[in-house]
Amino acid sequence: MTRRADHRGPLSALLAASLVLVGGSLLVGGPVLVAAPTAALADPTPDAELPAYAYAADGEQVEGGGSLAQAVAVAPGIHLDSFAQGAQEEFGDGTTKYYRVTVEDGQRVRTAATIAAPPYPDGLPEGYEGLDLRISYLTAGGDSCDDGGASSSGATMTGDGPITTSAISGAVGPDGCTGTELFVQVTRTGLRAADEPLPVEIQVAIQPSGIGGGSPSVDEEIEDDGASPVAPTTDEPIELGRSFASATPLEPGSYVVELVPGESGLVRIPVQEGQRLRWRTEITSQPEGAGELSLLAFNAARETVTVGGGSWQLSDYDSIVGGGMPAPVDRGNRSSELSGVQSAWLPGTHTIQLHRLQRAAGADPAGDEPVTLILTLEVEGDVAADAADGTVLELGDTTSGSSPGGFLGLDGALGRVALFVAAGLLTLMAAVTGVAAVLVLRLRRR
Repeated sequence: MTRRADHRGPLSALLAASLVLVGGSLLVGGPVLVAAPTAALADPTPDAELPAYAYAADGEQVEGGGSLAQAVAVAPGIHLDSFAQGAQEEFGDGTTKYYRVTVEDGQRVRTAATIAAPPYPDGLPEGYEGLDLRISYLTAGGDSCDDGGASSSGATMTGDGPITTSAISGAVGPDGCTGTELFVQVTRTGLRAADEPLPVEIQVAIQPSGIGGGSPSVDEEIEDDGASPVAPTTDEPIELGRSFASATPLEPGSYVVELVPGESGLVRIPVQEGQRLRWRTEITSQPEGAGELSLLAFNAARETVTVGGGSWQLSDYDSIVGGGMPAPVDRGNRSSELSGVQSAWLPGTHTIQLHRLQRAAGADPAGDEPVTLILTLEVEGDVAADAADGTVLELGDTTSGSSPGGFLGLDGALGRVALFVAAGLLTLMAAVTGVAAVLVLRLRRR
């Protein structure tokens, strides 16, 4: 008995130590491992400066280079960078950064970038400061490779809410731009928060050669006053996403939305080839002097899609506004001479951005009360028989991966880190168990 007790002593100690090791990893190592990536993925804008209702930039963090030679390589997907300065004088430039994208003959690069400054703490000032981005493409030799100019959407004159700029490169190949890399040049402009670093989301997509598409789907733009009124299933306001990457996924139908001044909310809905997006907003509650509301639509490459909308003054006399795509989505729409039809070319996820513009500084505070509206989204038509498979473009990851049912309540990058930690702990437990089993067999043989 004593001999067996002597042999079990070291084994018991080993098993006890193993439990302490695994438990310590769970209680100490896990949080330490999770905390480090959280700091690395932190938003470039301090949380103290960003209200919960404002646009919150998202993406895989990168640091662009200050020259072509220093350009950082990026793949299709959403990348998050910090741009230190805006313009120091009117019409001047601020921080410029460079990113390199690997390409093949026949391909094009589609880039979109979104910048947002924190809301003005006391409302819009009298003077216009402005905020915008410029995007252009260069070859390794410094030659321009743009296919037309960049276009921006949002309140660029005041820097109120998110500003999104998109641009497409020329085709790479013997008859186009040379080289196996294209360089994306992104420049911050405007006097808005010029001395403050601001986060910029940069979404990169690659357009393959020969993606198909023929004639435009329509010869004339379809005029549309908006979707048909449909009652929402609940009177509770929905939770809006705070970035393109975290836009709330919705099905066609009606939803209650509540907005305060300076609030940005985004939702997403799939629209495939042969289908047309229609929308409608109806104000059900608003304070006097509520200000303006903006609605914009974007395709999966974050390019503006014509649906009517824009920004309009909130009024008791005209509480209903609506619109829709001027054509069903079709790859052939790219060849249309009508800009509205051209915009309805890319099938897949479409994002609706709602933004309640800030009111003027000194305005009656009663007008800052929430505005409540019913947002109706309708997808008209059936998916075309010859609809393209997949996303047409090489988009990479365009969502943050957040989900209410995430691992232990965690989501996005943090959730993925937690899963990695859990997998590592399971591996550790298996290794410890294996060592203990070997020792048991050896002790039994004695």
